[in-house]
Amino acid sequence: MDLVRFTEPNSGLSARCRLLPEAAPQSCAFLRDLAGRRASFEAMHAIWTGPEISVPMPAASLPAGMAQPAIPPENATSYPAAGDIVLAYLAAGSTHGLPPGPFYDIGLFYGPGGRLLMPFGWIQANVCARFLDDDMEKAVADCRAIRRSGACTITIEPA
Repeated sequence: MDLVRFTEPNSGLSARCRLLPEAAPQSCAFLRDLAGRRASFEAMHAIWTGPEISVPMPAASLPAGMAQPAIPPENATSYPAAGDIVLAYLAAGSTHGLPPGPFYDIGLFYGPGGRLLMPFGWIQANVCARFLDDDMEKAVADCRAIRRSGACTITIEPA
């Protein structure tokens, strides 16, 4: 099974996610690369999109030497389901208010009612992984803890 893990020490988050390479091969390759580098990013509970922990990644925040590919739509949605892990890619200059260069965002959707309506309009993101059923209940509780406590640091690593 093709797995990655998302961890956050303060909440206790340590959730395994099954990648969906048949549905989103380039998105999965991007997540695998991040996991192989044990990349860490500032994250927070989303404001606009519902039950989501957002891991924004401006190109400048990616690990040194990591490729910055243009990720095409693959298994894209504007309505992620509970348990979906999505990767959004916004090309440089495509949206006002973002840092220069390409922009990536991983969304960890932990409850129903997810929607990708941003202040600048609707976007789509690629459903590229899902929380494992065995990890879902704890992941929901841990994501709720992040919502209550504020910003955090999430690490993506091999499972």
